[in-house]
Amino acid sequence: MNISEEKYSSLEKLFDSRTAEFRRKGNLLFKNYYFLTKEIKDNLEYLINKLYILGSGIPIDEFFINDSFKGVVINYFKDAVSFSKTSNFSIEEKIKACNDISRQLNELHDYGMCFNDIQCDNLLINKDGGHLIDFDSSTFVGSTEYSCRYRLIDTDGNDVLSSVNGDLYKALICYLSIFYNMDLEKMLKYNGILSASAVSNLFENTSIEELVSNITKDIFSDNNELLPNMEVFLPFISDEERVNYDINILKDKVKTLG
Repeated sequence: MNISEEKYSSLEKLFDSRTAEFRRKGNLLFKNYYFLTKEIKDNLEYLINKLYILGSGIPIDEFFINDSFKGVVINYFKDAVSFSKTSNFSIEEKIKACNDISRQLNELHDYGMCFNDIQCDNLLINKDGGHLIDFDSSTFVGSTEYSCRYRLIDTDGNDVLSSVNGDLYKALICYLSIFYNMDLEKMLKYNGILSASAVSNLFENTSIEELVSNITKDIFSDNNELLPNMEVFLPFISDEERVNYDINILKDKVKTLG
């Protein structure tokens, strides 16, 4: 997509991030990069040439201003908020959003790529469902060269590089965050690192301790039978009394983390 400087300037400016400027036209969002490495650009082009992942913020086109490459075009999700701000949504809406994100993430993995930057701010929810956004850190499975905002450390203290299981584990933390109305991922990070051991410790003595413990052990051993599946959590997160019980425990532990 090639547009003039004048037309681009007429677009509604939403905000600036540290890496790009965002402008909107209808249901389209233009992400104008300040700097983009060749690796990231190549990976984004690869995704643009794949079938669109329904409901996601995967790039759908490149855009140029007066024939000069500037960035990518993605879908804009009206009234969407991050998974860290979901207190006004019903449990049914939250469940749908998690299932939507899980499907979108699985489709990305089917393309041979990992997202690498799963965090509550990159998972959105609105009345239409869940939306995975910001694919800039996506790389091919097993890549050791990727830009990731934070690292994941397994129970043995090893870095989990670009991997499907790493994506799914981080996603689980975000899914639980919206049901407990707490940004657990942000609370657990220390100096940009999320430790699987810290996750297990946080959920100790909660109603889902055993589920989290089993997944934490198995997800890093390439056991695909026990990858995060929200279905197994539904009996717990659908029970208000259990959720309130867990929230009290989590809040007390978070105070010590702070």
